[in-house]
Amino acid sequence: MFGEELGFRQLEVWQEGKSLVVDIYRLSEALPKSEDFGLKSQLRRAAVSFPCNIAEGYGRKTPANYAQFLRVAKGSLNEIETLLELCSELGYLEQPTLLLARIAKLGSKLTNLINSISTSTVREENGEYEP
Repeated sequence: MFGEELGFRQLEVWQEGKSLVVDIYRLSEALPKSEDFGLKSQLRRAAVSFPCNIAEGYGRKTPANYAQFLRVAKGSLNEIETLLELCSELGYLEQPTLLLARIAKLGSKLTNLINSISTSTVREENGEYEP
């Protein structure tokens, strides 16, 4: 996994995360100017953090470190979801139902990846891990 030529770029969850960033940037343009340094900025930072943590974690030396970065990415995904709901409740955006469903699906994929990496970590601690 760690020595593959395409690295993190081959991961579907990273690819979809990058696409999510683009969509969040476009969607956040609809937020009022008064939110440029509030919700808009926070939403964009959380969105960018998601695929970046997947990429950064992939470059770490051990599965345990990688899994930790994936957990941080999961937190960013939860943050995006919360911020979108707040934007909706404040009347800045219509309820982003499709986007929230997409985020939930992405979260499931990320959880599966975390579980896979965590299983590798357990095997590594028992001297069985082979990258």
